[in-house]
Amino acid sequence: MNSKQKNRPLSTIEHCRILPQAVDAESALLSTLITYGELFPKIESVIRPEDFYNEENKAIFRAIGALYAERSPIDPTTAVEALRKSGELETAGGPACMSRLSSAPGSPFSIEHNANIIRQKSIARKIILSTAEIQARAFDETEDVADIIEACEKAITDISADTAGCESLDMPEAIRQAIDKASQIQRDRQSGKPAGIPTGLIALDREFSGGWRAPDLIIIGARPSMGKTQHALSFAKAASKAGTDVMFASIEMTAVQLINRYFLEDERISGYNLRTGQMSQEEWDAIDHRAGQMWDMKLHIADSHSIRQLASIKSEARRLHRKGKLKLLIIDYLQLIRTDLKFGTRDLEIGYITGELKNMAKELDIPVIVLSQLSRKEKGVKAREPQLEDLRESGNIEQDADIVLFIHKPDYYNTQACDANGIPWSGRGKLIIAKYREGARNRDIIFHHDRRYKKIYDGHGIQANGLNSEEEMPF
Repeated sequence: MNSKQKNRPLSTIEHCRILPQAVDAESALLSTLITYGELFPKIESVIRPEDFYNEENKAIFRAIGALYAERSPIDPTTAVEALRKSGELETAGGPACMSRLSSAPGSPFSIEHNANIIRQKSIARKIILSTAEIQARAFDETEDVADIIEACEKAITDISADTAGCESLDMPEAIRQAIDKASQIQRDRQSGKPAGIPTGLIALDREFSGGWRAPDLIIIGARPSMGKTQHALSFAKAASKAGTDVMFASIEMTAVQLINRYFLEDERISGYNLRTGQMSQEEWDAIDHRAGQMWDMKLHIADSHSIRQLASIKSEARRLHRKGKLKLLIIDYLQLIRTDLKFGTRDLEIGYITGELKNMAKELDIPVIVLSQLSRKEKGVKAREPQLEDLRESGNIEQDADIVLFIHKPDYYNTQACDANGIPWSGRGKLIIAKYREGARNRDIIFHHDRRYKKIYDGHGIQANGLNSEEEMPF
């Protein structure tokens, strides 16, 4: 919060109504702890000193907590001594503060109940104070509305995260969750539901045990002109066809441009004619046909000018998730994302961004695919396959990513290039698994593409069924 916000008066709602509080419950809880200090662990993870409304009670609770941490006896005498030692005795009401608690006797059987009451009132106060601050900022015409919206969402998110707590799991609970997850996967498989989100490439699904999985952060890197966006669109299409809700955050291109790319998968449609308004009737018929195939795709395209802001991406993802319409997020691309924070270098900012995207994948329990630009090969240097060190402004990209894939097309650099078996690379490329946290790395997945590089597909169906590329992937 900046100085302008700190000095701004809060909303008048605070001055008209008393904030939620439960001072009697606070006194009863402290009275119980003074008598039954061994019960402190029962409420230690439920409430903190700042959850108390009464300043005197805050100080006393801190003193009791300090005594428990030191494994010292907890009683009125030791509590007063702890307050004196910390310099908070006067804040707590002086040496007679313990006599006040004796008038509010508590029961060891109600200590957790009182702790929950105190916690609920504390959360209610946080909501009121946060929204009052947002309201005051909204009245300030010098404030940017986008900043206010971000602050509002962050405030609610922070309160929600604080409410959820950060309790660890013991082994029985962790094992139970793992078994429940394995059982759910088995039930899904038996019912015909895919184990992961399909990628559209059989070999890639096989490597990733069924496809993309939550909460993985997947980085797809490539040098310029390798078809990053086309691959992302292909992945989005495959997921959508499988019934998965996808959000495509397009920082570089508009929704119209992306939809046109889907249209151009049909060989009957000329990209030049589409751009210059010289479409034939056959091409318009093909557009109608493609539109009908695409109409029910569960794809949400975010292309506004503000989508390059990390805060905007997170806000729209959370909005769709709250509506139950987000199972996969794709971002095109990493180096175009910006934040409003100040960093010494762009590397540090990129590291912050990938860390936040990984946190969001965990928060929303979805896989997040982020495209990343690789450095161009130096002039006159023979092109080699991409490696992890080629990630531009790498920051913590490799550290945060669960999967790193590289797109490589050997025939882009040498039209006569052939693989180790002497098969030309024309019409083919490879996805290199450079990192896979849960499996093998340095594996190559061969993909096929049409002559215009508009359709990307697995080659197995062609070889098995004797189909050509136009017949293999109608949509």
